[in-house]
This record gives sequence, C-alpha cells and structure tokens, in this order.
Amino acid sequence: MRLFFLFLLILTLVSCSQYENPKSFFDKGNYKKAFSLWLPLANDGDSFAQNYIGIQYYLGLGIDRNLGLAKKWFEKASIGGSADAQHNLGLMYENGDYLEQDLIVASMWFYVASQNGSTNAKKRIQRLLNDDKIFPNQYNHAKELAKQYLSVEN
Repeated sequence: MRLFFLFLLILTLVSCSQYENPKSFFDKGNYKKAFSLWLPLANDGDSFAQNYIGIQYYLGLGIDRNLGLAKKWFEKASIGGSADAQHNLGLMYENGDYLEQDLIVASMWFYVASQNGSTNAKKRIQRLLNDDKIFPNQYNHAKELAKQYLSVEN
C-alpha cells in the first residue's frame, strides 16, 4: 500500500512539473508558445489569459497585429473583471486605436479599472484631467457610466 501511495505522489509531482506557464514563455519572448498556451485558457473564460491574448494581438507579438481581435479579447477580459484589460480597453478608446477616439468612454474604462485596483488607470484619469483633455463634468459623466456598468456587472 505504501508503494502505491509513493507511486501516486511521484506521478503527481511529475504532472505538476510538466505544466507549461504561458506567462514565463511570454516574459522570455517566446510569444508564439505563450499564445498557443493562453488561447485554450482564454477560450475557457480565463480573464488573465484573455487580456494577454489581447495584448499579443494589439502589439503583434508572435502573431499578426489585429486591433479588432485585440479589442474583442480586451472586452471579454474586461467583462471577466480584469482591471488590466479594462485599462487596456481604455487606452484603445483614448488613442482611437481601431475605433473612434472617445475620451469619455476611455475615462469610463479607466474609472472601472481603477475601482478594480489599477493604479495605472488612476494615473491615466489624472493625466486626462490635468492636460485638459477632459473636463470635470465630462469625467463625472464617465464615472456615472462606469457606475452603471459596475452595477450591472455585479
């Protein structure tokens, strides 16, 4: 019986060590491998993986650049609660990447991301306000839109 449990323990350890972490491949610049590992996770609803699929499409890392698909994956991850994806979607609206520039919608996504813990999103909001790209009343409108989104999300 001990031999059986020892065998199970060894099998479990070997199985765990064979897990391939897509983030480690991404960080090492092996974007194709990272993409191939992240895609099934993203399709299963993993918002972290969805955000990274969006990043890879947005920047063309290991795949052809496709801003439409980047937006799609950022949206999926945003709905899943990823603050990073919400920030990234806000950047797409701020810059007018693939879609019409809309600083109020960008601010809305930045506000949602900041409510989910993104310090980068808070900085983007401050920059937009400090540079007079949006005015306080516009930001208040964006916050109201964000609060509506957050109340539907929860």
